[in-house]
Amino acid sequence: MTYSALIENFDKKTDASPRIRWATYSYLGAAVLLTASILIQVYIAGMAVFVDSARWSTHVSFGNVLPVFLLLLVVLAFIGRLSRIHKVLPVVIFLLYFVQFSTAHRFGSLVGAVHPVNAVVIFWLSTVTIRHAWEEVTSRSHS
Repeated sequence: MTYSALIENFDKKTDASPRIRWATYSYLGAAVLLTASILIQVYIAGMAVFVDSARWSTHVSFGNVLPVFLLLLVVLAFIGRLSRIHKVLPVVIFLLYFVQFSTAHRFGSLVGAVHPVNAVVIFWLSTVTIRHAWEEVTSRSHS
């Protein structure tokens, strides 16, 4: 079933208010944007390592965008009356973001080596967030 068909079915078959429908779709969109931003962040880090070390400042600056998406996800989860998993995942990712921040300046140490591994975990959890958001949209469209 295509995305537009899901939206149409969701709107026709669910008793959810427009606010809840909007929040549910917005949550999915914000989860996709979060995941895309993480990929962009990794790309910028790769540019800093392999092309021009001056890109580190861009990597640091762009890293400040990610918590905005996480806060948005939590707010949308409450507005959309989404299940607990939709509220917990962004909080867990936010906690991992602080781990990421704390390991960023530990070059040459075992703590610094956690930085890229933690980035992989953050990316994985962001894809899990998309999957759960997609299931929420599709389950509401079939109810």
